[in-house]
Amino acid sequence: STMPPYGQEPLQPVLAEVTVADLTSYGSSTLAKLALPGAVLVNASDATNFDAFKLFVKSTPSWIMVGNEAPVTDLLNMGAERAIIPLSGVDTALFNELPSDRLSIGTTLSKSFNIDQLPANCCHVTLTLETLDLEQLAAVTSTAHAKGISVAARGAITPADCQSLDNLGITSLVDSKQLLKDNGLANAITGLLISDRPDGLFSTMVVDTFGQALGLVYSNVESVTAAIHHTQGVYWSRKRGLWHKGLTSGDTQSLQQIQLDCDRDALVFVVEQHGRGFCHRGVHACMGPVHGIAHLEQVLTERKAAAPEGSYTKRLFEDPGLLKNKLIEEAIELSEADSADHVASEMADVIYFTMVKGVAAGVSWQQVERVLDRRQLKVKRRPGNAKPDFLKANLTNGQHAAVAQASTTQEPGLRRITASQVPALHRDPVDPKARAIAEEIMNDVRDNGEEALLKHAIRLGDIKQGQPHIIKRDVLKQHYDALTAEERGTLDRTAQRIKAFAQAQRASLQDDAKIGVPGGEAGQFVAPVEVAGCYAPGGRYPLPSSVLMGAVTARVAGVKQVWVASPRPHASVLAAAYIAEADGVLAVGGIQAIAAFAYGAGEVPICDAIVGPGNKFVTAAKSLVAGAVAIDMLAGPSECLVIADESADARVVAADLLAQSEHDVAARAILVTPSAAMVDAVEAEVKKQLSVLPTAETARVAIEKNSFAVLVKDLAEAVEVSNRLAPEHLEVHTANAEALTPELDHYGALFVGHVAAEVLGDYGAGPNHTLPTGGTARSYGGLSVHTFLRLRTWLNVTDAAAAQGMIQDAVDLALMEGLHGHSRAAALRLPSSFDFGKVENADKEPGLRRLQATEVPAL
Repeated sequence: STMPPYGQEPLQPVLAEVTVADLTSYGSSTLAKLALPGAVLVNASDATNFDAFKLFVKSTPSWIMVGNEAPVTDLLNMGAERAIIPLSGVDTALFNELPSDRLSIGTTLSKSFNIDQLPANCCHVTLTLETLDLEQLAAVTSTAHAKGISVAARGAITPADCQSLDNLGITSLVDSKQLLKDNGLANAITGLLISDRPDGLFSTMVVDTFGQALGLVYSNVESVTAAIHHTQGVYWSRKRGLWHKGLTSGDTQSLQQIQLDCDRDALVFVVEQHGRGFCHRGVHACMGPVHGIAHLEQVLTERKAAAPEGSYTKRLFEDPGLLKNKLIEEAIELSEADSADHVASEMADVIYFTMVKGVAAGVSWQQVERVLDRRQLKVKRRPGNAKPDFLKANLTNGQHAAVAQASTTQEPGLRRITASQVPALHRDPVDPKARAIAEEIMNDVRDNGEEALLKHAIRLGDIKQGQPHIIKRDVLKQHYDALTAEERGTLDRTAQRIKAFAQAQRASLQDDAKIGVPGGEAGQFVAPVEVAGCYAPGGRYPLPSSVLMGAVTARVAGVKQVWVASPRPHASVLAAAYIAEADGVLAVGGIQAIAAFAYGAGEVPICDAIVGPGNKFVTAAKSLVAGAVAIDMLAGPSECLVIADESADARVVAADLLAQSEHDVAARAILVTPSAAMVDAVEAEVKKQLSVLPTAETARVAIEKNSFAVLVKDLAEAVEVSNRLAPEHLEVHTANAEALTPELDHYGALFVGHVAAEVLGDYGAGPNHTLPTGGTARSYGGLSVHTFLRLRTWLNVTDAAAAQGMIQDAVDLALMEGLHGHSRAAALRLPSSFDFGKVENADKEPGLRRLQATEVPAL
């Protein structure tokens, strides 16, 4: 039978496999039938939108099969019992970050497949079969079980094959279309059963949705087939034959699930009982009275329909205000209970009033249990902190203060280290797994153009099938006009400040610098690239500021064509693109957008420069084309370092650190100060502000995992720490901030004084917010007009005699390097021209291949 290694929970022997499309095309009754074995596998390997699955999993236990770029953590949080991810390109870090028993590696069972190919922590594998080779399956499964790995199989499987696979210990994942025809599901389940009775019957325990035993009956192949067909309680009576429970009395049962015991000789039918009950004596169960929460729900349901006049329950049903107050009152009393008896008593009160609320709303305890079951499947949870405004409105002052204090102390603080313990900020910005994925998509777009761009954009959820992916200026203007006057003003003013700063940068460069050289002149021209692609992320929040930082700066540099790319662009992003005078917006993101900029795709031209921040996939894609096109930088997670002394405002410093931390869970916020009191004050403020920050879920991780406070001897040591780290953002909150700044050598952007917040740089004070990270500020500057400019040098020699000394130096230096062709080319420009002498067989040397202008290849 389908038994995993000893000590592990047994898996369902058979599951139906449906597609995402089936979730909407199949009716609810069909899906309920397919779920009878206990769960359903949803094949979403090509899906980019998981809304249908999110709705389906609320009511049905589900596995999900996905592609490499699917949000696995989010899907498990939705309630997926197991996610099947492809072996090819698998991120093995998932097996450390997520419960490994919730993950399955999916791969085709080829002749060369070996269990050792699976990640070290893998405990489940799903094999896709092209043909059913039981001998190979037996060998693979035996090895897998020996390593503690459970096995499922899909593909070339029919309902008739399920018993053979079950005998090997393999879960059968069968195409739903096969299970829905010719009693396929019934055949798959009954084919697993083995009776040790002379009459061939199977003992069947009937339980309700609370798990209470209703009675013991018998089943056979005919009755199980009928039960699945009707999705109702149908059994086999040893006296009357086929027995459709309640067909005449009305005490029917809705079949919820069929379970098989580990020996495959007994069944459990989970049913929702209707009418008077299961027992022929007109009561709920043959196995004793209903009790506990099930009994409470039964009584309250009856009272809702016909509560005695004047009863307390009737008052609660009719007075929502009274019920609300009692819920709050009893919850507070429970929170203050101390002894075991007291806690049990207060819990009972809370459950009673909770059940009244549920019954009044038509919510069953079964629905509550489904929610609880889904929640225990979550792998990423909210912090669960108290809500200060709610507490203030509903608790007494003393209770509110106690809870608020408890909430604050739960928040993470800044890890404290000394200057000698400060870690380097350098983090390789290019993730090797992301680079491998990027290379495949980049090559596809390079080779297949717009067709490949759209394929990946649709697959990854940037756009839907048939949705326009190019947004031109007339539509951009419509989005700009649709904003409120206040929103337009904010974007316009921000763009003007960015433009003014970029113009000052451009004016700092001399366009036609030149000097005299022997026999002529040498100089340089400053010229912009012709086409620029500006990327703006489309992740947690819309970022119109990133559009302005890139596109406005490119226009000031003199770039002729400026394109913006952003996935699922918000109206503010499109309006910003209009203000920045972008020629168009590519409504696509990630690797595929960078590929379109680098290689061209449809209306999107080949770009000479590609700029803008993005996630690890964008960074990986930019790394692949760096050198072929100009890029701004390979940026990693964001950072902010604050140097502070006793004059700093701890509230402001904490707010600035948290502002940086909410960017990303990998962000890093650093406080450097010679004042222990300042560390204490900032840490207290961080905890206080974090407890009420709407984006705390992200910021909390960044503070706890990546951030720290450095206690230094004096400000000189603070400067040394900062110069060593070369942070992206550097704030100076000291009494002598301006005097300190000349000592600061390495940073992406500097913010001097208590008012010059990093967030002002983020939102358009003028300087650009796209900056070097990970210590690379020692080598690079941020995005600027210089990113879009080329310095082109020139040399003009008109007097060969005056240039003779310079030419002779070139002849001699070329010979020193062993480059005779260089030497001769220079020598031919001397007054005494170089003599090649008598040359024999010159006609045997290769000549220049001759082309038409249209035949010239790209360099």
